[in-house]
Amino acid sequence: MKRYLGILLFFISQMGFAQEIHLTKDSLPYKFKSNWKYSKDFNQDLSQIDFDDSKLLVINSLNGNKELRSIKFNGSGWFRLKFHIDSTLVDKSLALMFNFAGVSELYLDGKLFKKYGDWDGDKIIEYYNPRDVPEPITFSDTGTHVMAIKLKYFEEDEFDWLIFDMSMESAEKAIENYATQGIAITFIINFLGVIFLTLGIIHLFFFLYYRSIISNLFFSLFMLCLSAVMGLSMFLFISNNPVEQSNATEILFFLIPLLCLLFTAFIHFIFYEKTKVWIAFILVLAIACFVLIYFESEFVDLLLIPLVFLSLMHGLIRIIVSLFKKQQGAWIIGTGILFSILFLIIILATGLSGGINVNTANFSGQLIVFGVLLAIISIPLSMSIYQAWSFSKLNKDLSLQLIQVQELSEKTIQQELEKQHILENQKEVLEIKVEERTQQLSEEKKKSDDLLLNILPHEVAEELKEKGFAEAKLVDQVTVIFTDFKGFTTMAEQLSPQALVHDIHECFSAFDRIMGKYGIEKIKTIGDAYMAASGLPSPCTTHAADAVKAALEMAAFIEDGKALKIAKSLPYFEIRIGVHSGPVVAGIVGIKKFAYDIWGDTVNTASRMESSGEIGKVNISETTYELIKNEFQCSFRGEIDAKGKGKVKMYFVD
Repeated sequence: MKRYLGILLFFISQMGFAQEIHLTKDSLPYKFKSNWKYSKDFNQDLSQIDFDDSKLLVINSLNGNKELRSIKFNGSGWFRLKFHIDSTLVDKSLALMFNFAGVSELYLDGKLFKKYGDWDGDKIIEYYNPRDVPEPITFSDTGTHVMAIKLKYFEEDEFDWLIFDMSMESAEKAIENYATQGIAITFIINFLGVIFLTLGIIHLFFFLYYRSIISNLFFSLFMLCLSAVMGLSMFLFISNNPVEQSNATEILFFLIPLLCLLFTAFIHFIFYEKTKVWIAFILVLAIACFVLIYFESEFVDLLLIPLVFLSLMHGLIRIIVSLFKKQQGAWIIGTGILFSILFLIIILATGLSGGINVNTANFSGQLIVFGVLLAIISIPLSMSIYQAWSFSKLNKDLSLQLIQVQELSEKTIQQELEKQHILENQKEVLEIKVEERTQQLSEEKKKSDDLLLNILPHEVAEELKEKGFAEAKLVDQVTVIFTDFKGFTTMAEQLSPQALVHDIHECFSAFDRIMGKYGIEKIKTIGDAYMAASGLPSPCTTHAADAVKAALEMAAFIEDGKALKIAKSLPYFEIRIGVHSGPVVAGIVGIKKFAYDIWGDTVNTASRMESSGEIGKVNISETTYELIKNEFQCSFRGEIDAKGKGKVKMYFVD
């Protein structure tokens, strides 16, 4: 279990004759994976260039090695490697990267090159893992060189694979890659750790505030455990002490089954499944993992992977069942779990088909790191979103119920007074009437609220509900938009009623979306005319610019539709748009079918801007022009005779 400490584990090749390695500039980066010669004797002469190593065991890290297994390799001894340096690497700044968990000494051509850890004879003073830190190295001449490694693994054990990794790269690229990967991994781990810790604390407070939602407790513990995993991962990344790394890894192995249990409990309390067979099976697997981890059994890996897989599949199955039962919110968690499972399948398939490059210095490595980040965060994030949605929905439902209770309280009091007069003889009848009346009031209130929000601005609807009426207001600065289709009567004669209504609906729906984009209030439609006002019901300083932007988008939409209709030889709409700014009076008219409307000379002038305009153009008044002239290019049309207004200065927005 302790072999998973970040060191690369290599298998041993069959016996064979070592071939000298030739290194050139084009061969970098180069991993020293084969042609190592091994000796279990601690003989210092093995570091010398002229040492006769022809009888030593040849090791290839790509294949298994029965000979090394037969001599009961215990993670200690000497390794030698001969390589040839080409002239392209002479006097070049290179870097040597070494990865080994224990104590080691590196010799180059018989001289001590680097020492990691410390030992005194057979007594280990300090274990150390350099973890691929680039060490500068330079070769002053071509020819054959010898790299010798004296090492001892930090555990006493038997191995049938290599336990160290060595590579060479140009110093500039090695340092750049090491720094890039360090920054990326540090950022990702700390980022995830902070997010998980924050979510854990927040949902813990949610549970303490409202303990009926037990899922908040399990989700909080799940997030806190994930935060601990990130903390331990960061420790493993920065630590060079193999013993400390081994202890941290054991804790990580304990946290994995715990995370599976917390996730399963969270899913159970959200969807309230009746059968508990899955839960019992996952619990048994988790307990077995705890026991095997405690006794440091090698079989723990055989249980951890099925445990994680079964936990995810249990959650996914419960979510699919809930979706079929139309349980609200199930798709939120299902999306996170499905993304993680699909990502793991893609990574597994990619690895089996040819390997995965996780070097953050290239695009594919960055893409994989980004995918890993999303896969890790998708499940906890979807769980948190679901909890927030559920809590928000609960609060909203309670708030609506409280409002309904308050509104019905006065009517209920009156009903109670009436009931007291006939209580002795009509108790049962009265209770039935009260229940029916309460249900009717609730249904009518919901209908009226939905209707008000659909036909009135939010502020006006709230005022109407609060006071029973909405006062008309004078708004000093509003920009009114008027549109009208040219040739509408002719098109009505050419098209069927269904086609005509379809085209009008398509245009007005697009106009509604444009109004919503710029926060403009739609006032009404009259036949083929469309009217809207910017700056209502809440005044704003950008009402004129917003209205002009919306008008330009409306004109562009109609122009695009015209081109499509012409291409199909179909009748098409053409539009005139007028815009004017000024004060209006806004309010509600009617007592049964409410209508929010505006009045004033500004409305009339905007209508004249439309009727005095041209097809496909946005015609604005001088008042609007003065408000937007610094933002838009406009063409002065001169003073145009407008019906009922006389000569009026007008502009086209370019």
